[in-house]
Amino acid sequence: MEKRPTVESFLEKNNMDYLFLLLCNLEANRLNSLPFSIKKSFPKKITEIAMENVAKNQIPDFIIEQEEEIDMDEE
Repeated sequence: MEKRPTVESFLEKNNMDYLFLLLCNLEANRLNSLPFSIKKSFPKKITEIAMENVAKNQIPDFIIEQEEEIDMDEE
């Protein structure tokens, strides 16, 4: 991957806040596109969950988790 000194210096100077906000926005959009049945089980607002996921660098797959719960209930 080619390094872009302009972009890297911008992110370093701005303490990576811009990148963090972009990633949070993408994660919030991803969470908003989930089915309502999954979103209603969220304990917090979508924006809070998105920021926590990005900060932890863990992006959970809620659809697979729900399918596993359904499979366990069927057994």
